[in-house]
Amino acid sequence: MAKDFKTIEELVHILESRGVKTDENTSAILKRESYYAVVNGYKDSFLDHQAMKKSEGDVYKPGTSFNDIFVLYLFDRELRQSIMPYIMSAETIVKSAVVYAFCDNHRGMLDYLCEENYVSSKDMLVPSGFKGNKKVEHDKNLNKLIEILRKKNKLSNRSKQYEIHYIEKHGGIPLWVLQNDLMFGNISHFYQLQKRGVQNQTCRIISEVNENGRRIGARELLNVITILVGFRNICAHDERLYCTRVKGHGFDHLLNALAIVLPNREAGEMTDRIFDKVEMFRGAISPESLNAMYTDENDIPLEYRQ
Repeated sequence: MAKDFKTIEELVHILESRGVKTDENTSAILKRESYYAVVNGYKDSFLDHQAMKKSEGDVYKPGTSFNDIFVLYLFDRELRQSIMPYIMSAETIVKSAVVYAFCDNHRGMLDYLCEENYVSSKDMLVPSGFKGNKKVEHDKNLNKLIEILRKKNKLSNRSKQYEIHYIEKHGGIPLWVLQNDLMFGNISHFYQLQKRGVQNQTCRIISEVNENGRRIGARELLNVITILVGFRNICAHDERLYCTRVKGHGFDHLLNALAIVLPNREAGEMTDRIFDKVEMFRGAISPESLNAMYTDENDIPLEYRQ
């Protein structure tokens, strides 16, 4: 069924007809932020699911106000803005480590274009819980990655100035130069497709960077990268973060993944910053919403449990 366009006034009326208390600021907020982003994105915690079994539309819990929904929206935006710099920092660390390890093992400038320098499907690492076909996954990811890397070495209207320089002057772009123009998802596949020696060296480099003396296993790092890539995309596209799951991993797992990659000082700074944001909104949002940040119920702080 097609969805008809609704004016701001009609949207406010819809909210009120479903039991949501509005006020003089509701219209202005909807104009500025959009109904879909605020209401559709953050209404779940406020819906009366039992009552909705007997209704064709949404029914909200008694006493729900539009401001309740909007405050949760603001809290989530603060979380995204707070965590994104640390995800980007971790991305840089991972990219640099993977590229250095590969180039240290394959000294030719364009060795990263040779398929024989990548792992076979039989030996390819997969994230924990992977249930697909390894050969299909390997072939798809390797073919796509090589295609992307080859395209980067051909002049186009999308080529960066430094890439044009290397192609014209040296006949190709070294991987350590190209890394900044590769997406985190590309690097994730690149790491997954490396032979174990490169993966182990990548892990050693990151262990040295984070300065906590903790050794990282090759599969553990793959899981970490998978989590970071998923949550980076969520933050970059302003999607709901606080209760999101990336392949079963929640916000608490994101913090753990960042703590594994980031230097101790930066990881501590991140933890303090997130704690401050939670405390800022404590009392303004429900314990149920705070609990949604935790993947495992046993990890929920006692003061937030229902």
